[in-house]
Amino acid sequence: GEQMNKFTLLPIAVLLTAARPIIAASGCDTVTAAVIKVFQVPAHLYMTETGSFTGGKTRNVETIYLNGATFVMVNGQWRKSVILPKDLAEGKKESAEKAGTCSIVGDEAVSGEPATLYKVHNQTPAGTLDTQIWVSKSRGLPLKQINDVDVGGGARGKSHTEIRYEYTNVTAPAVTEPKPK
Repeated sequence: GEQMNKFTLLPIAVLLTAARPIIAASGCDTVTAAVIKVFQVPAHLYMTETGSFTGGKTRNVETIYLNGATFVMVNGQWRKSVILPKDLAEGKKESAEKAGTCSIVGDEAVSGEPATLYKVHNQTPAGTLDTQIWVSKSRGLPLKQINDVDVGGGARGKSHTEIRYEYTNVTAPAVTEPKPK
């Protein structure tokens, strides 16, 4: 009787695992997994932000995740952050439930690399966040991301961020130590 049970359960197990990617593809699982994976590999993020908080100017920010450390470039100087990539990954896991609605836009290559473009729409009491994120088909990592935030109040409440993700030749930057006070 024991042997029989294992075999009757097998097709169900196979069906469940086969069905999972379809469910994930329609939801936010793929996007969340991709974003969390960024914190687990050497990554260099190039961000450009424009909004009222930058005085309408474009602000460039770079972040490097490497060997369990986070480095941020502010005003042309690299600093080692106290925030660790693993903490950021944990935070992303917690916020995954509030990821909003995700939809697949379609296939679109980024710098020649095949990727799937996802759109994520988030409606919060603070405002709306619309994200486009290109996830590499082979690596499951984000290659590019565009965030548009609108917290109301017309043009002043809008901001636009573009992120380019690089994963090759990521090296630790020369860090400028804060001057002792």
